[in-house]
Amino acid sequence: MTLNSLKKTQKVIKDLILFDSVWSKKNKVKGLSRSILERIKIYRELVRGSFHDLSVNIYPVTYKLLSKIWDDLLSDYLEKYPPGSPIFNKVVEHLPEYLFTRKDILKNYPFISELACYEWLEVKIYEKEGIKKANKTLCLNPVHEICAFQYAIPEIVEMIENNQPLGKIYKQITNVLIYRDPKNFNVRFFELSTSSFAFIELLKSGLSIDMVIYFLANAYQVDKSNYKNFEKEAMKLVSVLKKSRILI
Repeated sequence: MTLNSLKKTQKVIKDLILFDSVWSKKNKVKGLSRSILERIKIYRELVRGSFHDLSVNIYPVTYKLLSKIWDDLLSDYLEKYPPGSPIFNKVVEHLPEYLFTRKDILKNYPFISELACYEWLEVKIYEKEGIKKANKTLCLNPVHEICAFQYAIPEIVEMIENNQPLGKIYKQITNVLIYRDPKNFNVRFFELSTSSFAFIELLKSGLSIDMVIYFLANAYQVDKSNYKNFEKEAMKLVSVLKKSRILI
């Protein structure tokens, strides 16, 4: 096979996998034998089948809502966001961004982009490189991200998984901590209340737990007579975060 024909074959393979355009533009395949095209077609089906399975595994809840248009959606997505990494699962990294541009889908599911982001972050956090603790002091798990969603995504996920009717979905700002359990490497999701969000944000600034409690007490204008009760409630939160391995 000459260099020119090799380049042409590689282009045909790319078109087959990504866009299917080669079949509607016969002039692109002149010079390639039927046997070569058949082998390319088999290769295409294998890769696209693997890609389909990968996308469903990464975005199972999003897929559950969009299963009827999923194949067409993936073809359009690939045309607009062609693979930019040799790592296979990163091919679908930009699906949340893509869904944000699909006004037709957003009309029925205004939360769909955030839902896909929620699911993609599970992959991102799972693969995130760990950081060794500098000392034995209790501190925030370093393998985490805090996301502020415009919709109550954890609640929406639960409803979809349980086949509950969604009805009208309204905006509801929801903060979620997504982190990797250092013992079993499972990715976990922890919905943050206003107070727990403030607590963790102060911890991220490098303050000790005692200082975080002190600053929060001042912020909430807790007087001296109620400080002990406030400290006691704060330590209950610390216990929950420790048990969940958000604090390690």
